[in-house]
Amino acid sequence: MISVIHAIQIPQDEERPLYKVAIENLAGMQAAVGGYIEIIDLGPLMASLIINEEGKLEKLPINRRATLLFWLLFPSIRHRDAIVGDVLIVGHPDKDGNTTDAPANVVELLFETKSYKAEFQTFDHPTKFNGNLRRFDDYFEAANYALLKAQAWTAVEQTRVVPAGDEVA
Repeated sequence: MISVIHAIQIPQDEERPLYKVAIENLAGMQAAVGGYIEIIDLGPLMASLIINEEGKLEKLPINRRATLLFWLLFPSIRHRDAIVGDVLIVGHPDKDGNTTDAPANVVELLFETKSYKAEFQTFDHPTKFNGNLRRFDDYFEAANYALLKAQAWTAVEQTRVVPAGDEVA
């Protein structure tokens, strides 16, 4: 049984902003993604993506923002798979298997952070992340920058996007 959950909708159309949405049941999830659902674990964020299970078969357009997030978290999948259609971010299931709200830290990161920076962990310093002075107003533009840098800089083992400072809106 699903009680009302608070999710983040990432529309495929980049002209549409991310927004918070209340989902009441499975039918609400299906309506949000336009079909049967598939859940992808976003482990490091303690969150999950809900996508259209048949989106690729239906030839839905690539969701660039969701794909950037997926690639940022899972380097082994970069350029091998993409997320299509509108998606939801929700929390990990509770102990009973019920879907939970999008984690507060993810909501804060995507809606309340003013600027972002990319950080890189290299093979020669596997316990430390380093960045530069480059700042971004948009999480997904920072993610795109981080992924392009990681592709060009072969020493990069892992990359992440974090708030540029303690400032929040």
